[in-house]
Amino acid sequence: MNFALWMFFATISAVNIVTPGPANLNTARRAIQLGGKRVVPTIFGNALGLAVGGAVCAFGIASFVMSSTVLWTVFNWLGAAYLAWLGLRLIFKTDVLLLEAANDEVVKPYTLFREAFLLAVANPKALLFYMALFPQVLEPARGMALQTSILIVTYCGLSILSLSTYSALAHILRNWFMTPVRFTRFRQLSGLLLIGFAIKLLL
Repeated sequence: MNFALWMFFATISAVNIVTPGPANLNTARRAIQLGGKRVVPTIFGNALGLAVGGAVCAFGIASFVMSSTVLWTVFNWLGAAYLAWLGLRLIFKTDVLLLEAANDEVVKPYTLFREAFLLAVANPKALLFYMALFPQVLEPARGMALQTSILIVTYCGLSILSLSTYSALAHILRNWFMTPVRFTRFRQLSGLLLIGFAIKLLL
């Protein structure tokens, strides 16, 4: 995997990660409830869940897809189709923001870590994203273990950065950033970007 492919993966991943989703909303909610510093277990619990999901997806692709040119082509097309579907869903879905804050609630770090880990493992957004993008950037002629490790670390690192930003903004810019209108516009812009990436893949 060359630098251009890595940049392609990192750019699309960044767009997907910063798009409001379960992990981002959960982190923002906990930051409003508990404060930015106390959601560190939430951020790293999500990262570990993403790493586990990425390893599972990478193993499946390496075992079943890499051995077949036909399956490889099919996954390329399915990947582009998924990106387009995700983009359309982001543009047209209806959101309900639930950022209620509870006062004086004591939540243990382990509880926050476990909550975020399970959310990441069970979130189809990240798992399907791995399945969609891995065939686009992995090079069969090179070592799969190193390539997938780089991609997973990249995705998890971007996720940590994104969630850290969400946790900070959730408190500082709560009345501005988290309004329904601005939230919707941000989500729709992210959807348009993903559709653009899908078209690029097909062409």
